[in-house]
Amino acid sequence: MLAVTTGPAAAHPSTPTTLTGHFTDCSGPAGTPAAFDAVKQPSGAASAHLVDGSGIFIVIAAIDVESGRTLFATPGFEHNNLPTITCRLIHPVTQRLLSVAGFIAPIH
Repeated sequence: MLAVTTGPAAAHPSTPTTLTGHFTDCSGPAGTPAAFDAVKQPSGAASAHLVDGSGIFIVIAAIDVESGRTLFATPGFEHNNLPTITCRLIHPVTQRLLSVAGFIAPIH
């Protein structure tokens, strides 16, 4: 999805099909951003590059807020002891409000 470059990287929509997610109302451990934008290509993969280039948001669960239906959840993840964050997301394709949980893997 992203080209490797020297210097600070930033994730920007790279193709007409690139999806941009606006994650808001985020909560989690100290240092959790209140909101962030991330991009990904349409696929079954549950990760998106933060637009500011600082990391990759790995989604481990998504719930449709209106119906309460779990859209997906990563089995066994609760045993990993990784701090997670929870955010709201209006899905860029379906326009449905989701509650998503995951973690930001920093890019070094």
